[in-house]
Amino acid sequence: MKFLVLLLSLFLISCGCKEYASDYACSYVINNAKYDVFYYKDVMSGSSYDGKWIGNTKGLRSCKNLAESYAKQINEDWNDRSYICMLIEDGKNQEKHRLLE
Repeated sequence: MKFLVLLLSLFLISCGCKEYASDYACSYVINNAKYDVFYYKDVMSGSSYDGKWIGNTKGLRSCKNLAESYAKQINEDWNDRSYICMLIEDGKNQEKHRLLE
């Protein structure tokens, strides 16, 4: 029984994506996951109340592109910390990500 639990634990750990500290596979996180996109206009304030939902998208590249377009639309200088991609699974927010380049 202990062996089965250990084997299952190792399997679950290997299924996640270390690069994004995610429980999901890397290819899913990067390319296939659906995201709510939030933009933080005053990112330096550290206020969680500053976040504005600007849309939803599929994949981290599209999430970043949407945030960059929004920054341009409101005449803000781009900052990689100005957006969050909130992974949605089963209608619930699960994990926060940004595209790593």
